[in-house]
Amino acid sequence: MLGKYLSDKTIPWQRRRRLGMVVAGNTPAASFLTKIGKMQSAGCRLCRIAQEARGESTDSLTAETHRHINSADCEGMATTVTAAHHSI
Repeated sequence: MLGKYLSDKTIPWQRRRRLGMVVAGNTPAASFLTKIGKMQSAGCRLCRIAQEARGESTDSLTAETHRHINSADCEGMATTVTAAHHSI
């Protein structure tokens, strides 16, 4: 069924591409969007929000990549990733 949907030329290409990216777990992160000129900074948006909430400087943000977001290194996702790791 998925292959039929992805090969259906009547469905707009953007929708088929988006579905393929979601299934593959390959949605664009800030590092890629910066590389293609769609964002100004590759810094992690979740870390920026967490640091701003604490009143800290956001000058040296870690690059937002899939590895960073899916690890406890990301300040915005640390609690969620840790809970998922412990199956809470």
